[in-house]
Amino acid sequence: MSWTKEAVEEAVRKVGARAATDLEFRSLCVSNIHAAIQQESGIEVPASFTIGVLDQSANQLNIILPPVAREADELLESELESVAGGSKAGANDFFSGVGSGALAMFGEDTGFRGNSSEATAGAAIGAILMLPAALAQ
Repeated sequence: MSWTKEAVEEAVRKVGARAATDLEFRSLCVSNIHAAIQQESGIEVPASFTIGVLDQSANQLNIILPPVAREADELLESELESVAGGSKAGANDFFSGVGSGALAMFGEDTGFRGNSSEATAGAAIGAILMLPAALAQ
């Protein structure tokens, strides 16, 4: 059996039905839900997929929160961290380069001599941003 939404829903139904009448199986569900699902449905749940099991009693209420709502193309914080790069020093070099490049368009020397790729990129962007103003002089 493959790990599809339909297969998972069927496995959950089967596991729940058996756990309602078989106390030993119910105990397995609480201690090792992956094994219980495989035993009852034949589906091997990926080890990386976490499944929480709560043995509900009469005086307990469990609330399942929906997934966090986000814009269609918005990255989760963990996704953003995985694609964000650079360093504080690199950012400082970049923005110092922007200022240096902008001032260089007017013949002013800031004394900033950054030699990182961030500083070079910043200086180029600063010069490009100030080019229309420099041409107007």
